[in-house]
Amino acid sequence: MVVKKLKSGTEFRLQKLSDALGSPLTLEKSEATSGLIGWCGLALVIIVYDVYAIKSKKIETLTRSFWRMTENKISGSIFTGAWLGLTFHLLIEKLIRKNLSYKGV
Repeated sequence: MVVKKLKSGTEFRLQKLSDALGSPLTLEKSEATSGLIGWCGLALVIIVYDVYAIKSKKIETLTRSFWRMTENKISGSIFTGAWLGLTFHLLIEKLIRKNLSYKGV
């Protein structure tokens, strides 16, 4: 990676983000540790939490909490927006970046 030097000595963080988002999308496995470990850990925590919530009946499940939070207009907009943002990040952004990298933009 090319290191850009400015008068302040380093590149702005926003420029680094722009460079990362504008770079070609590669989906090949690198030598970095797989993110699959994080996804498995996240799934395990969600399953354990929901099973505990169902068995103990002391706390509500994540699904019930989401449904309850989205009943209110303000908190519902926030939660729905967060969910849509996550969906965009995980599914749609990949398609957009792939199309842009194939077009050479």
